[in-house]
Amino acid sequence: MILTSPRLTLRAPDAQDIDWITAELQDLEIQRNTTVPSPYERRDAEEFVANTRNHDDHTTFVITSTSTGQRAGVISLHQRPKHAPSIGYWVGKSARGQGIATEAVTRICRWGFEDLNLPIITWMARVGNDASRAVALKAGFQMEGTLRLRITSQSRLRDCWAGSLLPEELPPNAG
Repeated sequence: MILTSPRLTLRAPDAQDIDWITAELQDLEIQRNTTVPSPYERRDAEEFVANTRNHDDHTTFVITSTSTGQRAGVISLHQRPKHAPSIGYWVGKSARGQGIATEAVTRICRWGFEDLNLPIITWMARVGNDASRAVALKAGFQMEGTLRLRITSQSRLRDCWAGSLLPEELPPNAG
């Protein structure tokens, strides 16, 4: 499965992404704000890539520049539970601040609504992850509140912000 947007191509991770994923996930900001293992090792990337294949409950993409093929980040759409599918994403340090995450989020949400007929897509981020919250808001997500000790980051349960997006809330011409 490949998805495209004006600037991006979203494609399945493969073995050639393992070293890049390992290097990007040394970023302490990503480790602090996501559920990836910390510290992050090459074997974690190998397992991640292996586990992204042949899953009915989630689809994971590497975010790349359509014009250059340069990798920017990773985004996933988790389709289970069916009543509350969710997205998760990270963008590498060199690709931040360019609208890449927002474009990828809106594209994967459009795919979820139009092709998978999802009724809603949810989002959660560790409290304090202002960049992820800004992306979700730009993509049309409505903030629903703070959930206590609902997300694991750096091997600890932490509070998180939660939001959701309905099909009609996706910005027009987004993704």
